[in-house]
Amino acid sequence: MLFIFGAGAALAAVVLMAEGLLRPPRMNDGKAMWLLRRLSPGDLGLNFEETWFRVRDQRGAPLRLAAWWIPAAGTSDRCVVLLHGYADAKVGAIAWAPLWHSLGFHILAIDLRAHGESDGRYCTGGWFERQDVSQVIDQLLVDRPTETRRMALFGASFGAAVAAATAAMREDIQAVVLDSPYLDFTRAAMRQMDRLGAPGRSFQRAAVGLAGLIAGADLAALPMTDSIAALRCPVMVVLPSNDPTLSADDSNAIRRAVAERYGEFRQDRLWEARGAGHVLALAADAERYARELREFLIGAGLEREEDTTVGEKLANRDGM
Repeated sequence: MLFIFGAGAALAAVVLMAEGLLRPPRMNDGKAMWLLRRLSPGDLGLNFEETWFRVRDQRGAPLRLAAWWIPAAGTSDRCVVLLHGYADAKVGAIAWAPLWHSLGFHILAIDLRAHGESDGRYCTGGWFERQDVSQVIDQLLVDRPTETRRMALFGASFGAAVAAATAAMREDIQAVVLDSPYLDFTRAAMRQMDRLGAPGRSFQRAAVGLAGLIAGADLAALPMTDSIAALRCPVMVVLPSNDPTLSADDSNAIRRAVAERYGEFRQDRLWEARGAGHVLALAADAERYARELREFLIGAGLEREEDTTVGEKLANRDGM
């Protein structure tokens, strides 16, 4: 009886861990106000409009994704899509919106499936999210052709995995920026389980495997190194030095992946943000972040050296 009880308890623990991995807590207005002190781009002084995209999920069923469109201050043919992290939402991703806006970009911030206001029961580690985002880009190119002649993708943490995997599928993305990427979803998930005091590795591996079966997704199939290697455009990686989602080996693997592209994409850039935590490089050193991003975009052909400096643009926007 004790054996049966123990086996049942172990199975229940694995199921709960798998469900928790697939269904991150949603970022709602109350949580956003408490954690981020904002509810929309308007709280950052940015004009915006709410919009929705209807995509088809892996079964062909309709899936509605919530988004904010933030127009550039003037005429522009450049657009960046902002992709948020795990258990976050577009309200988190817009932390980077003022910087991109100061550079003259139109901005689309979306809630990925099973996050924020978007439909979807399960988060799939980028496996199906990359297809969702690619469909959103297709619709955006049709709906706003003059504003999206040159496209960039930006992703933070889980959003970086989705951004890299999405861009690797396409040939019409001019640049990709990856802030605090992890090496792969399963490693990041197990490291998070460790921090939360979840049972040991055997339970964690079983939970990840079960989660993949439940969602019908291969949660380990999109290592960041493979996505970076497959990109057909310049990439910038922001690698915080105090990122708990990365081991030293993980960080070195990402560095090598960027370095191995150098012969083909000399515009690539890897900035190691010393002293910064996970997705906190912008907060730690906004001036350096802006400089690194602008220099990368100049190399990628999305910004001109003679353009107004980022600081001047920010000052003009804020009326300083």
